[in-house]
Amino acid sequence: MRTKIVGWTRKLERELERVNQEIEALKKEPRAQELESSGDNTPLSDEVDAILVTEENEMRTDRLGKLLNRAAALAEAFHRIDDGTYGLCVACGNRLSSKRLTAVPEALRCTDCQAEIEKASPHELHAHEWKWAEEADRELRKRENADQVVSANEKAIGF
Repeated sequence: MRTKIVGWTRKLERELERVNQEIEALKKEPRAQELESSGDNTPLSDEVDAILVTEENEMRTDRLGKLLNRAAALAEAFHRIDDGTYGLCVACGNRLSSKRLTAVPEALRCTDCQAEIEKASPHELHAHEWKWAEEADRELRKRENADQVVSANEKAIGF
């Protein structure tokens, strides 16, 4: 089991390094408004240029946001390794398949539970939502454990 965790840790490290390199490259890329303009300088072309610059900036910001969310999710996966919950579905508690973890090493849910989430809410999960899902799962597990203790105590005293 420890060998598998070491393998997943290495995969997470490589993926986090790749994502961080992409983030740095995107930050260093010149922005559309920083590039020299040439050619037609009519008012219409200025308006079109402004629209293109805005669109380029929005796409860049969106891409950067997705990369930052992915980096946060990968970092959270290291915490799950440390606390022994890596590879367990936060929704149902089942073990995630190796195929799933290979495709999405930061995955929180098995494919069935993830499909249910996406049907109910098709938006992309962000880093704060990943953390919220983990905290909710931990609370649920604590309550289930407490219920089991109470149930065992009730049986012991004849309730």
